[in-house]
Amino acid sequence: MARLRAYRWLGLAGVVVVLCAAASILLSQPTSASQRRTQFHSMVATLRADLTACDNRAAAAVWAWQKRVQGSGSLSHAEATAKAAAVACNPSTGNGVFNLTLYAVPTALPKLRLNYAVSCLGVWAQEDVQPAMLAIQDLLRQPADQTEATAYRRAAGFAASNLASANLVLQRAARKLGITDFAPLQLTSLTTTGRVQPN
Repeated sequence: MARLRAYRWLGLAGVVVVLCAAASILLSQPTSASQRRTQFHSMVATLRADLTACDNRAAAAVWAWQKRVQGSGSLSHAEATAKAAAVACNPSTGNGVFNLTLYAVPTALPKLRLNYAVSCLGVWAQEDVQPAMLAIQDLLRQPADQTEATAYRRAAGFAASNLASANLVLQRAARKLGITDFAPLQLTSLTTTGRVQPN
């Protein structure tokens, strides 16, 4: 009986070794150009999805703020919209941005600096847009507060820079992968030169 058990364990160990060897062979196979392009498209789609809530709420907040500055729209609505945007762009309260901070670039896409693009987008959300939304909340109550106005302009400038850096890396990667139809990420512009009106 003990010998039978030993044979069973040896058989099981043999199966495990065979499976590990097969997995190793499969993983060592070079990824095709088509597979790399597919993974890149999937990655970009994931990044867009992770940023959707932050982006949409930021657009709504900037829009509501502009309407309030122009003399229309309620203060309470504008404040609530800015607060919701700040929550959505904070990784501790916004699921999408939290997921973005955990995103791992596919191993089949090396030497394309894609980790840097992901990092820039994370900074865009939590270090640029989120502080800008907090500044809007203060400016709604105290429109003449120059400290908050300066803080908003600084955040807007950093946001534009980080988005441009991320798109530059993604565009270069797309070219290297032979992708000709890549569309840069279109995110809310805090400087009001891009998409502001919410969907």
